[in-house]
This record gives sequence, C-alpha cells and structure tokens, in this order.
Amino acid sequence: MLDINWGLFWVASLTINSIPGADVVYVTGKYYTKGTKSAALSAAGLAVGYYFYIFITWLGVTAILLSNPSLFGIIQFIGAVYLIWMGRNILRSSPITTTQNIEKNSYNKSAKNYDFLGGFVISVLNPKVGLFFVSFFPQFIKSDSPNYLILILGSVFCLGATFFNVLYCFLFSRVQKLSPNKSHLILGIIPGVILIFLGCLMIYDTVSIYY
Repeated sequence: MLDINWGLFWVASLTINSIPGADVVYVTGKYYTKGTKSAALSAAGLAVGYYFYIFITWLGVTAILLSNPSLFGIIQFIGAVYLIWMGRNILRSSPITTTQNIEKNSYNKSAKNYDFLGGFVISVLNPKVGLFFVSFFPQFIKSDSPNYLILILGSVFCLGATFFNVLYCFLFSRVQKLSPNKSHLILGIIPGVILIFLGCLMIYDTVSIYY
C-alpha cells in the first residue's frame, strides 16, 4: 500500500527543488545565450537525467556505485570538468535579443540534440544526485512498501525539479526585460561564474578524498 505522508513529501520536495542549484543556473544561462527552445530542451535533458538516477536507484545500481569510491570519484571529476566547460561557454557567449530569440526557435536539429544532451550529461555526471535519492527517498518508504514506490516518488520529485528549472528561467527572463543593463550580470556573468565555481568545488571534493 502507498501508505506514506504525502504532505510531508510534497513540502520537502518543493522546498529542496525551490533552492536554485547548478541545474537552474545552467537552464537560465541557456535561455540568455541561446533562447527559449534551448532552455526548454536543456530542462528536458536534465529531467531525463533525473529519471536515469531514479531508475538505477530502483535497480540498486546506485548502492553499488556508492560502494566504489574510485568509480564515484571518476564520474564526479568528469562532471566537474563539464560544468567548468559549460560555465566558460556561458561567459564567452553574447546575450540574445528578443528578435534573435524568435529566430532561434527554428534552429537546426543538431543544435536541439546538443542542448537536450547537454542537460542530460550534466545530470548523469553528477553522482551526488543518486546519492541524494538514496538518502532522501528511504525516509518515506516502509519495509512493506511496494518496490515501485520509489519510481512514483521519483517522478513526483523530478516533475517538481523541472517545474522550478522552467520557473526560474521565466523569472530571470522578466529581469532581462525589466532591467536590460543588469541582465548581463545576472543572467550571463553570474551563472557562468557559479558553474565554474561549482565545478572547481567538485574537483576539490574529489581530490580531497584521496589526499
């Protein structure tokens, strides 16, 4: 039976998802530099990445990954380098205008695939997502709960995460229109710097494990 405290789960999930993280920074940076469709596809790629970790958590693969610190560290290091690279790209990109945004909505298929894949890669190369799921979901699962419950909880959580990724993108787009002079700092420079900082922090965490 699905005998869990749904109210507590919703409050906890929404609270966690409402805190802007690397995913929000990445999506808003994509909106600022490439347009609405790029941001939407990036958010979709992130969502698929969330589901990837939910599925392997359900299969028990995440527990195996966490039991192998070396493999965990390698994946985290690769993910950190990718974050730094994406942050650099955002810093080097020029802001997109409203007219350009409309024109970008018809950009080619390869660009669409790249944006979707970029979001997916950021999710998958962050094994801490799996670590979070392993530690968070058991708080709401009982010993007699059906084994598919984690898939249901994961779906609810991922939908919330995707909602806030898109919501922050919308809110920041308002900033771009209301304060064009400050939008480059808020939507371009700060996101790029944050991604690079998070990447460096992840590398430091990974290296510190072995030294």
